[in-house]
Amino acid sequence: MKITAKMAYSQLKVNRSRTLWATAAIALSTALTTTVCSFVASGNAMIVGFLGADYGEYGSAYMGMLLVPAILFGIIIVTMSVIVISNVFRISAGERISQFGILKCVGATEKQIMESVLYEGIFLSAAGIPVGLVLGFGFTVAGIGIANHFLDELNALAHIMLTEIHLHVTFVLSWQALLFSCMISFLAVMYSARRPARKASRIVAAESARGSGNITVKRVNRRTGEWVQRIFGAEGALAAKNIKRNHQNFRATFIALSAGVILFITLGSLSSQAARLEELMQVNVKETVLADYVSARQKGVNEKTGEQESIYLRPIESERGEVITEKLKAYDGNGVFGVGIDSETYQSAVSNEDLTSEMKEALTYEKLSAEELPVEITTLDHENYQKLCEKAGVDSGSIILLNQYSYNKDGEETPVTPYRSSLNHLVLTKADGSSQEISIDGIVESKEMPEELIHFNVSTIRLVLPEAIVRGYSWYCAPEDVDGFIAYANDVLKQEFPEENASYMEAGFSTRVYRIDDYVKVMNISIVLILVFMYSFVAILMLIGFTNVVSTMTTNVLMRSQEFAVLQSVGMTPEGLRKMLNFESLLCSAKSLAIGVPIGIVLTWLMNQPIRKMYPIQYELPWLMVLLCMIGVFAITCGITNLALRRLSSRNIIESIRSGRGM
Repeated sequence: MKITAKMAYSQLKVNRSRTLWATAAIALSTALTTTVCSFVASGNAMIVGFLGADYGEYGSAYMGMLLVPAILFGIIIVTMSVIVISNVFRISAGERISQFGILKCVGATEKQIMESVLYEGIFLSAAGIPVGLVLGFGFTVAGIGIANHFLDELNALAHIMLTEIHLHVTFVLSWQALLFSCMISFLAVMYSARRPARKASRIVAAESARGSGNITVKRVNRRTGEWVQRIFGAEGALAAKNIKRNHQNFRATFIALSAGVILFITLGSLSSQAARLEELMQVNVKETVLADYVSARQKGVNEKTGEQESIYLRPIESERGEVITEKLKAYDGNGVFGVGIDSETYQSAVSNEDLTSEMKEALTYEKLSAEELPVEITTLDHENYQKLCEKAGVDSGSIILLNQYSYNKDGEETPVTPYRSSLNHLVLTKADGSSQEISIDGIVESKEMPEELIHFNVSTIRLVLPEAIVRGYSWYCAPEDVDGFIAYANDVLKQEFPEENASYMEAGFSTRVYRIDDYVKVMNISIVLILVFMYSFVAILMLIGFTNVVSTMTTNVLMRSQEFAVLQSVGMTPEGLRKMLNFESLLCSAKSLAIGVPIGIVLTWLMNQPIRKMYPIQYELPWLMVLLCMIGVFAITCGITNLALRRLSSRNIIESIRSGRGM
């Protein structure tokens, strides 16, 4: 073994505590990289098994879904790892300044000094990377187990999907992923070691032999405010000066703690917004089962007018919807609410005199013109249509206006009463330029509307017609035997629409029957799955940062044993020393929080902006996350400092002064 390698190995054996934490950081970094690479390999295998080797016509989209998050996560992992590991090597090189000086005095070259530090990186990689690979495979298997738990739940609900699917992720041991992970981890370690190694190799021999190679010759007067000493005493003033003087040693700690705070606050806020999104997905109806029919459509531009139009391949008539309603009622006699909707065929103009002031404000906010408002045509089953006519005070066969509208106003769901009672006729226009004039016979306000008709993000004009041809029809049902009814309803729809093919919309339409709460659950599965993986990913990233905090703060205390011994020799008590170090911890924590909390709040606010444009989800300051961060950061720094101080308490003051070493 080369002499430089022996020196590096000896240094690792002497500084066992720091070696342990550095190895842990490398292992965790490798584990995360391996997990990301293995997930990509396993996910790719699932997609190939499901769609074929070329992913079909959506190959590039699926490839992007796999690679883009993997690349982003990889960049975050490598960046965090380099920050943590480079700090370990910088401290190690700084500790050995006097050794490097002596070696230079006896003939060691810059290359040999540099090699000594780089060999530390090689040995640490040899110890940490294999452990990280094993951990990475363990994380991957656990992650795949979690993913399959949610996918199994999704597969169990496949009866509500438009195609029969079975998604399952199988762990794939890819040698390419293994090799790539090893290479990335090793390069990150060597890059982290290179700069401290180069700096150590260029220190002047005479200065480094005296142990001052890392101290600037220029005298700097470190001053602290008088208020610090008045409030915290002499120990507080010393702590503030030490933070300033040793700012390089604390820099990585600030970064790691601040990054942890930012990630924690960001995830907490995202989790809160996801919970609000889940609430919005809830369907507030008394029925438990929903059966529906939907026609395929072709969107294009009308050649005659140049307007956008939708062509329904297999629309459904209200008469057919009524037939199916009666058949579904026959199962157990319980009520069925049948509703057909077409929201893409017509538009109409409304005069300002017929608009309420709040509707004018809504149209202005949404940048809609009263001359071209989208119209939603609704048709109900006979029984519920009659009930609605009674509420409107009109005869059967009348056209009824549903006077209800709500919109997303800067993250807040804002319901409005859109039209005045003076609105009694409309001209409905189609994309081909044809039009028809209709008379509005009655108006129903939102408080009188059936809950099945109250939705968010509906068209601005909603009309109920006694008969219509629509794109889709839904039947809300409340059977006593849910499972039996689902099987019965599926048979009814297959009898009415025997041409349905297993592939989505291949016959020009699709039908499905499902529990309403199951549908909501499916919609929430993706949110929950993403949050679980994000929490797991961030937790491990924070663990990497934690290893850096422990290593840096412990080393910072132990390296200064001579300084502490001198202070004790001139009268500072052990209690005063502990007080000074606790003040250092508090100041370090306060600075990290001062950096991390504002950035975390700003990031959560920025992430909320695109979300609130799509959904009525307002931004809320994550006060609980901030409070937990404050408690956690102070507890971590003070706890680590006191543990390191305990190790010093057994040392003899005179020996510490004479040795001049902290380890």
